[in-house]
Amino acid sequence: MFLASIVFFVTYILLATDRLHRTLIVLLGASFLMFSGIFHEPAAVFKEYVDFNTIFLLFGMMVFVGVLKETGIFEYVGIKALMLSKGNLLRLYFYLTTLTALTSAVLDNVTTVIVIIPITLAVADATRTDPVPFVLGEIFSSNIGGTATLVGDPPNIMIGSAAGFSFMDFVVNLGPVVLAIFLVVNSVIALVFRKQINKKVPAEKLEHLGIPISNPASFKIAVFLIGIVVGLFIFQEFLPVETSFIAILAASLALLLLNRHKVDESLSKVEWGTIIFFFGLFIVVGGLEETGFLEILARQIVSLAKGSIQTAELLILNISGFASAFVDNIPYTATLIPTIESLNKIDPVAYSNLDPLWWALSLGACLGGNGTSVGASANVVGLAILKQYYGKEISFIQFLRYGMLVLLISLFLSSLYLLLF
Repeated sequence: MFLASIVFFVTYILLATDRLHRTLIVLLGASFLMFSGIFHEPAAVFKEYVDFNTIFLLFGMMVFVGVLKETGIFEYVGIKALMLSKGNLLRLYFYLTTLTALTSAVLDNVTTVIVIIPITLAVADATRTDPVPFVLGEIFSSNIGGTATLVGDPPNIMIGSAAGFSFMDFVVNLGPVVLAIFLVVNSVIALVFRKQINKKVPAEKLEHLGIPISNPASFKIAVFLIGIVVGLFIFQEFLPVETSFIAILAASLALLLLNRHKVDESLSKVEWGTIIFFFGLFIVVGGLEETGFLEILARQIVSLAKGSIQTAELLILNISGFASAFVDNIPYTATLIPTIESLNKIDPVAYSNLDPLWWALSLGACLGGNGTSVGASANVVGLAILKQYYGKEISFIQFLRYGMLVLLISLFLSSLYLLLF
C-alpha cells in the first residue's frame, strides 16, 4: 500500500511540474507498479482496472468527430449560435455552457465535450476570440450537468442501482442544487475571464461570416449521422451494448460514408497520447484499489462521523469531492457503496435513513472531477482537443487554479443544500 501510494503521489507531482509529457509520466508509473509485484494477478490488471469502455468510447468519438469536422458542420452550428447571440460573447458563453450541461445530463460527458468543444473552437477561430474561458466553462458544465441525472455520470448509475433510486429521484433531489452550482460557477468563470468574454463582435463582422458548407451532400450525411448517434446514446440503457460500441459504430459509419478513401489519414489524427494516458492512469489508480487504500479511506470516513448522520454526509461529500479530483470516481464509489450499506446494520437508529448519504456521495464523486485536469475523462479530452485543434495548452497547475475554485464553490453549495434540505 505504501509503494502504491508513493507511485501515485509521485505521478501527480510530476504531472503538476509539467517537466515531462503526461503520457510518459503515467506510463512510467504504471510500468513500475506492474513490475513491483503489488498486483496479485498481473494478467487480470487490464480486466479489473483498465476501463476499456472509456478507452474505446474515446477512440470512436475522436474518429467520428474528426471525420465530421471536415464537413464544416461544427463551424455551421457555431456561427449560427454566434448569430443567435447577436455577437454578444457573454451570452454565447452561457448558451454553450447551458447546452453542454443539458447534454451531459443525458449523454456521456466525454461524448458531450467531444461534440461541443469543436463548435466553440470554430467560433473562436472565426472571431479571433480566446477559446480558453469557453472550453473551461464547458468542461466544468459537463461534470456539473452529469451530476443531475441517473445516467449523467457512472457513479450515479452505481448509486441508483444500490439504493433503488429512479431517474426522477435524481432529478428531483439533485436538480435544484446542480442548477444553483451551474449558475454560480459559470457566473464566477465569466467574472474571472471578463476581459475575454465581456465583448461583442461587431455587426459588420457578423455579416461577413459565411457558413462553410463546401459539400452539401456530406453536410446532410453528417447531420443524419449525428441524429442517429445521439439517439443511440439516449436509448443506450435499453440496448444490449456499452457506449463504446455505439462510438465504434459511429466511427465506422463516418469513415464508410464520408472518408472511405482516407481511412489511414483519419486514424492518424486521433489523439493517441490521450488514449494511452488514460490507459496508464487507470493502472496507477488501480494500485491504490488493489492494496486496499480506498477501502481504508472509506472506513475512516465512517469512523470520523461517530454515529452522526449530518457529520457523515458532510464528510462523505467533501472527502469524496477532493478524492475524486485525483482518483477515478468509479472505483472510489464502488468502495463506498458497501460501506454506506453496512451503516444501517451497525447503528439502525442513527442511520435509519441512508438517503442523505447516497446524495452526498453522488454530489462529491461527480463534482469532484472538476478539481484537477485529470479528475474526469471530460477534462483530459477537452484539453486535448484544445491543444490538437487550436494549439493552446493548459497545464496541470493552470487548470488547478480554476478547478479548485470551482470545486470549493460546488462543495460549499452542496454542503448547505444537504444541511438545509
